[in-house]
Amino acid sequence: MTLGEKIYNLRIANNMSQGDLANTLEVSRQSVSKWETDTSVPELDKLVRISEVFNISLDELIRGEKMEEIKCEAHPPDMHARKSGLPVRKIIGLFILGFGFMVFLFLSLLSDPLSALFLSSPLFVCALICLTVNKHTALWCCWVLYILIYAYLRYATGIRLWWVFHGWLYRSGLEIHAIIAWIQLLGLVALIIITGRLFYRGWKSK
Repeated sequence: MTLGEKIYNLRIANNMSQGDLANTLEVSRQSVSKWETDTSVPELDKLVRISEVFNISLDELIRGEKMEEIKCEAHPPDMHARKSGLPVRKIIGLFILGFGFMVFLFLSLLSDPLSALFLSSPLFVCALICLTVNKHTALWCCWVLYILIYAYLRYATGIRLWWVFHGWLYRSGLEIHAIIAWIQLLGLVALIIITGRLFYRGWKSK
């Protein structure tokens, strides 16, 4: 059994798609596909990570010990085999969607439906991302939440993040405005850095 076949059998036995494994290892789905077809070989750090994900030793992964048992648990060797269950991200997405409806109904009892939809919209958007996006799902949810929260704060308070560069913001009585503006700016910087690192690592692993 080749290394690619071992990775394929482990993935199927653990009910994961190529996209799920790629997200876990922070590589592209194409990289996983190349590994499974023996077009390329994972780097050492990825092999270690694969052994950790599937809870087997590196010897078992490379030398093939106990792989026959794993192979029996997997589906027939069809590279396009479908999973029997939902990915974790979709389960989370359905949970968030249900919770969003509960929040919407609760807020509708306290105010008008339009305001309830406005306040519960972040949950619906995150649920949609979890159900449709299979790469860096959490990151895109964070971006959407940041944009929505920034829009809400700007609508409610009028505060802009670039106000941190204006001296008048630090006058007495404007402390809360300065804190909100700094949180907005630092949140944006953190998201940009995380996004850049993830995409750089994904590009480097190709």
